[in-house]
Amino acid sequence: MAFSVLFLLLLAQSDPQHTTNTGIKITTRYSSQGGLVTEQTVYVQGDRRRLEFRNAAGGRKRADGTIGIKYGPRMVSIQRCDLGQAFELNLDAREYYTAPFPPKPLTPEQSKARGLGTGLKYSYDQPTIRVEQTTTDTGERKQIFGRVARHVITTSREVPLEGSHSQPSKTIKEGWYIDLDTRISCDRRYPSGGGHAYAFIVAGNPPIERRTVVATGKQETGFPIQLKITSRGTTVFPDGTKKESILVSETLVTELEERPLDPALFEVPSGFRKVEDIRRNPLLPTSTSSWASLKEWINGLFR
Repeated sequence: MAFSVLFLLLLAQSDPQHTTNTGIKITTRYSSQGGLVTEQTVYVQGDRRRLEFRNAAGGRKRADGTIGIKYGPRMVSIQRCDLGQAFELNLDAREYYTAPFPPKPLTPEQSKARGLGTGLKYSYDQPTIRVEQTTTDTGERKQIFGRVARHVITTSREVPLEGSHSQPSKTIKEGWYIDLDTRISCDRRYPSGGGHAYAFIVAGNPPIERRTVVATGKQETGFPIQLKITSRGTTVFPDGTKKESILVSETLVTELEERPLDPALFEVPSGFRKVEDIRRNPLLPTSTSSWASLKEWINGLFR
């Protein structure tokens, strides 16, 4: 079965003061329709970062409309600039995997082995989709975790142009943002004043459409304390029928504190076994293996 996934990534960097002496702990809860809820905690201090998370996937829909959730093992990702290494731990299996950090670009041979193409083939030379992005600072302010948060709404519309085979869609991001630097010392730095880039990741058999982006308003580069994303789109089935869909997801920071952190947080515990590969995701039926593989590949891009 052919499928396609599109991600619009805004790579933006603010320039707040960076603190290396005091550690930061942030716990965030993610929720979406059907009752899927996940949580992650990140610890940041100087040249070290630790992320605690647990991947999840939806199963069959229940009679009450909720979705049966399958959770993967408890995971920890540790990044050490001082060692030039990243460690990924499966706490349940007591195993860990290591890789260079910051990650090195794939060689042509590695890309080929992973089935990644060397270039993109577009359906047309000219853009077939216009992405209209509007960012509005409402002017509202409030105190969250002792910091001033600003209320910002970003609306993105995908408008099909001549030659497009896509349907119109609209995404609204409404959030409260603060100035908080969660980078570590070897994270990529952007030019002073901020930088922006757009990346589109497309997977599947359908022809790839070329997009053009029109941005209005000052784009938000802060840290989201509260964020609600509402996406509206249309699905076209093989028989030509259409179905409108609305997807809603929410992000909420439930804990944010600055304090000295235990150095042991950034170490691999004794007794853990080093392995060449590590399981991160819940075990799913065979019919979902392609989707799981795609998610695994996308996760690798940002790991």
